[in-house]
Amino acid sequence: MNRILCLCATLFIANLFTPLQAQKKGAASITTHDLKTHMMFLASDELQGRNTGEPGLEVAARYLAVQADRVGLKPAPAGSGFMQPYVIREKNMDSAHSFSSIQRSGNDPVINTDPFYMLSEMDGEKVSIEGEVVFAGYGITDEENGYNDLENLDIRGKVVLIMSRAPMNEEGTSFQFGERKWGGMMSYRNKLKYINAQNPKAVLMVFDPKSGIETIGDISPGYADYLSKSMSLKEPGAGDSPEGRSPVNMLIHRSLADQLLAASGMSLKELQQEIDRNLKPRSFLLEGTSLKMELKMNIDDLEVFNIFGLIEGSDPVLKDEVVIYVAHYDHMGTDGHGAVFNGADDNASGTVALIEIAEAFLTEKKPPKRSIGILWVSAEEIGLFGSSYFADHPLVPESHIVTVINLDMIGRTKSADDVASTREGLTIVGGDTVKVIGALQSKVLMEINKSTLDQAGLVGNYNYNDPEHPERYFYRSDHINFARKDIPVLFYSTGTHNDYHAITDEESKIDYDKYLRMTRFCFQAGYNVARYKGAIEVDNPMSGW
Repeated sequence: MNRILCLCATLFIANLFTPLQAQKKGAASITTHDLKTHMMFLASDELQGRNTGEPGLEVAARYLAVQADRVGLKPAPAGSGFMQPYVIREKNMDSAHSFSSIQRSGNDPVINTDPFYMLSEMDGEKVSIEGEVVFAGYGITDEENGYNDLENLDIRGKVVLIMSRAPMNEEGTSFQFGERKWGGMMSYRNKLKYINAQNPKAVLMVFDPKSGIETIGDISPGYADYLSKSMSLKEPGAGDSPEGRSPVNMLIHRSLADQLLAASGMSLKELQQEIDRNLKPRSFLLEGTSLKMELKMNIDDLEVFNIFGLIEGSDPVLKDEVVIYVAHYDHMGTDGHGAVFNGADDNASGTVALIEIAEAFLTEKKPPKRSIGILWVSAEEIGLFGSSYFADHPLVPESHIVTVINLDMIGRTKSADDVASTREGLTIVGGDTVKVIGALQSKVLMEINKSTLDQAGLVGNYNYNDPEHPERYFYRSDHINFARKDIPVLFYSTGTHNDYHAITDEESKIDYDKYLRMTRFCFQAGYNVARYKGAIEVDNPMSGW
């Protein structure tokens, strides 16, 4: 009897730990050398920043397809090889035929040709708006602080002019209201959410004078070039509607704002000083003033690619379920002056990790119960278009996708530069910490996530795992297109740092010790989901939020 009990105990322990041993074998196949080899190529100057629609992105796509074949991934039966093509419609601003015209009673029109940029999607080749103008200060509606720039102001059908940021002291550094909500570059989202609901014809945002910025080009010519383009996902057979959407949201030059306000006898700077001094709104209709804006765009259709491969699961039933890893491989191109946005961390780090994770799964003698999908998507930086297309046109049945694990910026740890940085909204974590977003739809997935973090000796940072967080990180990467379809998601990152979206995001700044740990951890997380015996239940679907 003792011998039988001993044998049973031995078999139980073997059963318990065999998956972990397999996991260790797969994780051990992920090496710093291999991570660096792929990183050196994908984040090199030769790929010119992997911008959507440019040759460097297609080179990266074909490199990934070759790697998918090399490691042993299988193309999806519904696809045609590893590359899934789709079309991006690109519209470039025709500055020679774009202008603003201010009309005042009894005066000749004042023409302004300084650049302005669309902040909202547009249909067709041309946007034309015309109407009365309302100045609405900072455009803030803040019940908690008893401040409302739009109080008793009728903006329906009008053009609304607002400044960036919020009331501040004379130095322009201390915000009187919540800095987190109103202080950053993303604050216009909070403002437009309320303003657009009042059905204005258009909303014009201008940098406040205390910022010292007259136009987006003062910050970066690259940002100006980026905003001078409008890109959208073109569905097969779809065309443009002839009319622009309403309301239209635009970013304008300070010169246009001052020309609009001239008839009031006050400049934008003087109005800002008055609001900041009294902490009271100073909003009004610009009587007798109307604005006409014409924006002309040149149109081109670009073919781009997602890359997808499969590893079949080992369980005869559960292999129909698929755990998909996703990472975007595109970035921001060049600055137009010879400098390259290499995007080493954003997101060559996630891209390369998927090569190594795929190889780790295929190192095992036996795959986990569920199938594994490896998905590299393009056009994330311009609107999450690649993941949107795949989510709407999946190469495996949508109902079979049980979890999506998104890797975006996993190659850095907090540095002295990050600590000293004055950039707003940095989320970079250090040491043993991982930024975790997701698993809100499934308690089972959250438990697997937490147990895997413990297994790897890592700590989850959930500070940004809130759909209502002002910076909206829950919505800002590719996982969101799957979450919206009630597929449970996990998004792993080490966070945004001082080199985020800068030409200094280079391979030399990757922290390979943290990067290796992150890649192995992400492999373990997917492995644990794929081998889980029970159902990955969705008990809190996003559609019900």
